[in-house]
Amino acid sequence: MESFQFHCGEDGQIPLVRWEPDDKGSLKGIVQLVHGSCEHAGRYQRFAHFLTEQGYVVYANDLRGHGRSVEAIEDFGYFGERGGWNAMVSELHEVTCLAHTEHPGLQLTMLGHSMGSFLARHYATQYGQDLDGLVLSGTAHHSRALLRTARMIAKLQIATQGSKHRSKLLYKLSYGTYNRRFEPSRTEQDWLTRDEAEVDRFLQDKWCGFVFTASGFRDMFEGLLVITDPTQISKTPQDLPILLISGADDPVGEYGRMVKQAYDQYQQAGIQQLKMKLYAGMRHEILNEIGREDVYRDIAAWIQAESAKRGD
Repeated sequence: MESFQFHCGEDGQIPLVRWEPDDKGSLKGIVQLVHGSCEHAGRYQRFAHFLTEQGYVVYANDLRGHGRSVEAIEDFGYFGERGGWNAMVSELHEVTCLAHTEHPGLQLTMLGHSMGSFLARHYATQYGQDLDGLVLSGTAHHSRALLRTARMIAKLQIATQGSKHRSKLLYKLSYGTYNRRFEPSRTEQDWLTRDEAEVDRFLQDKWCGFVFTASGFRDMFEGLLVITDPTQISKTPQDLPILLISGADDPVGEYGRMVKQAYDQYQQAGIQQLKMKLYAGMRHEILNEIGREDVYRDIAAWIQAESAKRGD
């Protein structure tokens, strides 16, 4: 069963989708999904239905500047004048608290994809004690020097052209090279998945594929600077189970290299239960890839195994 509501948060309305099993008497746990950039929570419906069939209740909110959070077209990719990234992390926590209130006693796993994985990693440094597991899909560990340069460019563009300016330069720096490996390409979004039908659905979705505002890019770069800081990473609870999953042909994670760097950073921080898997042939959206059923089963099996370890 799927339901949508605007949850009343501390700083406004949070667009929230909830999927629940038809049989609510034998719930196994909660999964909180965090979508990626330039998409929305509704794209996770198929995966959410799989999870409900396994006995999980699923929560997912549209992030600021995405999906139903946007009232005017100029606000796509805009998180606010200041502190937008931190506000998104705080809103994720409000959803976590709601899920725990509605389903007390159930373990909660957060799954973040792409930019959602970056937010989830930041979340774990602040609210990791509220999680029983963390799944990071399509993540990466970026160079801090490059992030500082990119943030400086974003700030200059805000100063000269305004916070809602849509910069082709910032887009090229962030996303512009992802399709090169797959040329000659059918579309500019072939890097997302080999499944052409899924690429077409993304291209036809009015809530997908927009370019971030200059302030949106600034906020994301500032968030990435947090999650690549070893001091901040060390604030992640050492007993939090973490699973990193990615396509071996995902350009966001440099075809596994930056996924391994994220794994190594967690290992150095003393995370005790850490696992990584790269899926051969798969690109960025492994939940929408050819062979996604294997990914779904792996995620469910990992959640169930970690839940059993914690005595649920």
